[in-house]
This record gives sequence, structure tokens and C-alpha cells, in this order.
Amino acid sequence: MGSAWTWLLERCAEVVGATDGAAGSAGGARRRRRLQVFLVLSLVVTASLLLRGVWGARGLLPAIALFALSVQAARAVLDARAAVWRAAALDLEDPAQRPGERADPWFSPPTARVLRALADVIDAARRERYAIALERLPYVDRAALRPDEVRLLDAARALLSLGLGDPARAAQQAIVALPTGIDAIDARLGRVVLADAWKSPARLEAIDRAWRRELQGGVTSEALERLVSLSRLRLVPHALEALRPADARELSAEAWSIGEEELAAALESRARGGVYR
Repeated sequence: MGSAWTWLLERCAEVVGATDGAAGSAGGARRRRRLQVFLVLSLVVTASLLLRGVWGARGLLPAIALFALSVQAARAVLDARAAVWRAAALDLEDPAQRPGERADPWFSPPTARVLRALADVIDAARRERYAIALERLPYVDRAALRPDEVRLLDAARALLSLGLGDPARAAQQAIVALPTGIDAIDARLGRVVLADAWKSPARLEAIDRAWRRELQGGVTSEALERLVSLSRLRLVPHALEALRPADARELSAEAWSIGEEELAAALESRARGGVYR
């Protein structure tokens, strides 16, 4: 598959808004690329109108073909993007969660192929099929992803590190990934981050501030809200006395999950109406 063809597919998808161009590219560079594509499209349409006068309706075929190609390229990207979020968000038992068959590479822009690879990595990491995830990971070009997709990539890498027995590395990777907006992923990785930072109040306070900033910025993550509440109990121990029994019971489960047995027992006592001493 020639580079000119893949360039055309990518630009067709970009001009109709299915892609944003390379992540991190300057707005001016994106505008220049889109201007180039619009100029090419204008030339094709103009040529088609001129050819119509010579060949009749057949002269419109180049413009029609380019329009159809743009629709197909955009559809490939949008389908791949939807596959990423299904792979991340749906229950593993849901038949729609698993990425489907890969689209025809001849009509899939590079961004669509990157997104399909990302969906495969996320699905494999969640299913603990680490060899498959590692095999597909090199095909995920970070520069082709949107910011929320980059977070999912970092989350998948953290799940891989965790599954391969390196929780410290997983915690480092999870810090930049969270929140993903996927509650199950946020809960699993958030616990890893808290457990790794629990003995360091300074690190824990920095994480607490970062997560609170994300939540106040409009991010919805019930898992992180619980973990932020748990971290406050480490930073402000007397806050436990103000907890409602239902909240204490919920946080007790989180404390057990990160191995803080003494705090979990105190929270259970609070949940039963006892007083933390």
C-alpha cells in the first residue's frame, strides 16, 4: 500500500473531522494541512466540472469517487474509535466488548489502524492476555491519538506492568493515565497508585491534589472520588470521625484492597457505629 494512498485516506478523514491530525501538532500546521486538502478537493471538483462539458456526466466521476472515499475513510476511523471505547468500558462478558474484525486495510486510514491496535491492546490487557497485548502495542502510534485515547493507552500499559509483576512501574504509568473515565479501570489502577504512595504523605498529597483538580474540572469517576476520600483519611486522620456509616463501609473495602488493614478495621468499626480512636 503506497504512502500516497495512505496519505490521501488520512487527509480525507481529517478534512471531514474524523481525525485531528497528529496529536501535539500546532494548530497552524493542522490548518495548513487542511488548506492543502481543500485546495486538492477544489481542483478535483473544478476539473470534474470542466470534464463534464467534454464527457458529460462521466466527468463528475472523480469528484464522486473522492467523496465516497472520504465517507469510507471517516467511517473507518469512527468505527475504530468506537471499538476502543467498547473495549475499555463494556463488561468482558458483553459480546460487543471485544474488538471486531479489522477493516479492509485498503480503505482504512493510518489513524483507524492505530485505533484498532489500541482496542486490541486494551481488550488483551483487561483479559490478562499479556502476550497479545505486547504483540499489538508497537502498532499504537501515540501521535495519532486524542488526549483521552492517550490516557487509555497509558492505562493499558499500566495494566500490562501490573500483570507482569511490576506494581511500582504500573503506579508510575497509572498516575499519568488517570482518570480515564472508565470506572473499573480507574478503580483498579487508582488502588495501585494509592498503595504505592501510601507511606509518603508528600506524594500522596500531590496525587490527591491532582485527582481533585481533575474531578473539579468536570471529570466523572466514582472510583477516584472514593479513593480521594480514602487518601484524605491518611492525610487528615480525624476526618474519619465525621464519616457517615455508609461511607465508612464503602471506604473500608477500599482500604482492604490496598492492604491497609488497620484503617480498614477502623472504618468497619465506624460503619457499625463505633468511634475511631
